[in-house]
Amino acid sequence: MATKRRTSVLLNEELLRKARKHLKAASNTEAITRALRETLTNREIEIALKELIRKGRGRFADVYR
Repeated sequence: MATKRRTSVLLNEELLRKARKHLKAASNTEAITRALRETLTNREIEIALKELIRKGRGRFADVYR
């Protein structure tokens, strides 16, 4: 199991509220954890797709840029 660490951070209250609503999180901690996981997953996908493009496998287009 992952180690948990208590920390204090300054966050934009409106941004945190929107994240909780969008992620359907019951708490601020849950919203932050879900957002971090989603960000890491998206980054891993982006890296994998760039690697496929680099190797010339498949015809991919970057729709975000």
